[in-house]
Amino acid sequence: MAPAISRFFASMAACSLGIGCASNPVAPDPIPSIAMLRAAPTTVTLSGETLRLMPYVYRDFQPVSPPDGRAMIAILRVQTTGGSAFPTGVRVDSAWVVFGQEVWTASVEETAAVQPGSPMGEWVIRNGPKWGPGVNVDVIVELRTSNGSTSLLRAPDQLIQRTN
Repeated sequence: MAPAISRFFASMAACSLGIGCASNPVAPDPIPSIAMLRAAPTTVTLSGETLRLMPYVYRDFQPVSPPDGRAMIAILRVQTTGGSAFPTGVRVDSAWVVFGQEVWTASVEETAAVQPGSPMGEWVIRNGPKWGPGVNVDVIVELRTSNGSTSLLRAPDQLIQRTN
């Protein structure tokens, strides 16, 4: 095989494995285990504020939905426990929903701007599994501060609601 063709196939193999295709490759963060997710605290203190997760998890069964309903959506509300302003620079980077021994690793797709002085930040995850409705799940988020530190925050036993 000609050297140019060999180099081409070697570079294609490297790209398909994710090696050498980016100028600054970054190793992905490890996905936490179910045990680690379930052990996450229900409050964390960041930037001097104690925060808790108040999610709303639901599936849409309105008449325009498919017969088996739409995929799960969760609104992730993180709020200060004392009603003070939400800390500047804190955001939700990752989210997981745990049902029994199953885990949905969700992409945080939307971010609502935190209003100055508001005690809450809000994010949305979409296109989840079709669990429930009427079953309980644990919702876990990874919070990231402006200096790059991260913390897990959990809301256990959240009921998957049904919209009609």
